[in-house]
Amino acid sequence: MPRVAIKKKEYKVNDLSVYIVGKMYEKKLRQADLAEMLNITQPAFSNRLKKGLFSYAELLDILQKLESTDEEILRLMKV
Repeated sequence: MPRVAIKKKEYKVNDLSVYIVGKMYEKKLRQADLAEMLNITQPAFSNRLKKGLFSYAELLDILQKLESTDEEILRLMKV
């Protein structure tokens, strides 16, 4: 089913979550590893990942830890 512009924010949050989980798997990182880096608990990280509630600085730290390319960062951060 094609994406609808009305749900653009929901799609962006889902795309970000899928990307982070995929890169974590690729880099063999756990949620606890990234949570420790952000000084939060693993359940808090899981909740933020599900809802897409990362601050800009946290998101940049996560993407840097996951060794994301500039193109990937631009694609994920574009609204």
